[in-house]
Amino acid sequence: MTKKDIKISKKIAFLLFALLFLTGLFTFKDYGISIDEEFQRSTGFYWLNYVLSFTSFEELKNLVTYKLGEISGFTLPRPEVYPYYGVIFDLPVAFLEVVFRIEDSKNYFHFRHLLNFLLFFISSIFFYKLLLNRFSNYYISLIGTSFFILSPRIYGSSYFNNKDIIFLSLVTMALYYCFKSFDKLNYKNLLIFSILAALSTSQRLLGIFLPIFFIIFYLLSVLSNKKDLKLLTYIFFYLVTYLLFSILFWPLLWEAPVENLILAFKYFTDVPLKIKMLFNGVYVNVGKLPHNYIFIWILISTPVLYIILFIIGYIQIFKRFFIKFMNIKDNNFYYDLWRGVEEKKDLFILFNITSITLYLVIFDVVMYTGWRQIYFINVFIIYIAVYAFYRINIYLKSKAQKKILFYIIISFLVFVVYKMTIYHPYQNIYFNFFAGKDIHKKFEIDYWGLSGKKFIEDILILEKDKDIISIAVSSFLPLQRSIKLLDKRDRKKIKIVGQEFQSADYIYTNFMSEVDKKIDDKYKIPSNFEKISEFTLSNIKVYEIYKKIEY
Repeated sequence: MTKKDIKISKKIAFLLFALLFLTGLFTFKDYGISIDEEFQRSTGFYWLNYVLSFTSFEELKNLVTYKLGEISGFTLPRPEVYPYYGVIFDLPVAFLEVVFRIEDSKNYFHFRHLLNFLLFFISSIFFYKLLLNRFSNYYISLIGTSFFILSPRIYGSSYFNNKDIIFLSLVTMALYYCFKSFDKLNYKNLLIFSILAALSTSQRLLGIFLPIFFIIFYLLSVLSNKKDLKLLTYIFFYLVTYLLFSILFWPLLWEAPVENLILAFKYFTDVPLKIKMLFNGVYVNVGKLPHNYIFIWILISTPVLYIILFIIGYIQIFKRFFIKFMNIKDNNFYYDLWRGVEEKKDLFILFNITSITLYLVIFDVVMYTGWRQIYFINVFIIYIAVYAFYRINIYLKSKAQKKILFYIIISFLVFVVYKMTIYHPYQNIYFNFFAGKDIHKKFEIDYWGLSGKKFIEDILILEKDKDIISIAVSSFLPLQRSIKLLDKRDRKKIKIVGQEFQSADYIYTNFMSEVDKKIDDKYKIPSNFEKISEFTLSNIKVYEIYKKIEY
């Protein structure tokens, strides 16, 4: 690229990130509250209370204790019963909520949404730098970053998902400094990488894969090049700092770190949620998922172009590795696996996504409601998709062919932006055409319960003259949480009566169920209620509203 092209590309990158930032700044209040956010908030205050127990800040302790005591009404048990969730986001946000004296529920959930988005925004900049580091091409990096940002489910979740998107963001940042360490193994790069890898691990245990494979790749280098053995001091430094920061960032490990780490690993391998879930038209137990569960969910909820490019890129990288592996020379093992640091980075990505996926499938790790627990692998998916785009761009020789490819990519991205605009603020329920028709009868749709906010706001308009509106819920959804995003005056008008249908004026259903609705009538809507409305997005039915018939 010429200096002029680079200058233009940098300006486009600045505009891309400025647009993303402004979009988030003006829309973060549009999103509803998810079913997990109250639990995550409670977890933050629980561990903040624990950390403060080592200090003498009595006034702050009292405020935190009061906050912790008033939090109630979440699905999971209290944090002291299951304290294994990472708090690298929730604890600092709890502290800020106290410091800034944010008292109203609407305000503190909006505050969490803004901070959640800002971390994702920062990670998108790191992903851009990651691609630039690998491909040394501003044009490729811009396209790839657009793939990263315009992943509908990831983008939509970036406002309210305080677990999975936080983890994805931290993994992205850690991966960039992993690449920097591949380029130049020094204490500065390793220190930053160890901090970010520790932050990732303290958020989700799967973050341990990055340091494990980083060390494995170093050991591979020693097998063929004995000179690399002198770098062992750096690796030892990385390992020690990673372990120390992991303990520091995860209060659960402050006492009995090894024992509590094992307990956390066991918990997340077999999460004690014995519920059923709709998958491909059948209710399955979350602990006994079909082996194709992950693959089908990614296939039906990721833009098709990214899937196609990923498959092409994965085959290309794997083929190059396989050929090199089959032609290993006895006296030169390591350097036959990759030719230079760029191929090393590609292989590192391949090993990570393959190993993580195999681990999840082989060990039947509990997963539920889509693939949100492993959203972080989207970083690897998009990277490999960008790799394919990069190779195709090299393969095309004429400028005309490259322009056609560029127009195809841009046209598709414009289409994705259009779809995301239609879905707003429910990009997290995006499906592509592979999902087929009547999706709500085959898969969980609004499992986060975000649509509850819109439903209640619409009911308030419909019944603006009524003092109390009783609402029942024909779903496995704590609708009362959505009330916390209303104005104080409106909160008093809504009364949630659960499954006491005959006590309700309206029944709301977003089709979520923890039991097999084909054999269990727990959520069956009584005959004296009639459907008055339904909410659909891009032909996907999100929820229905039923009103009691007055005879």
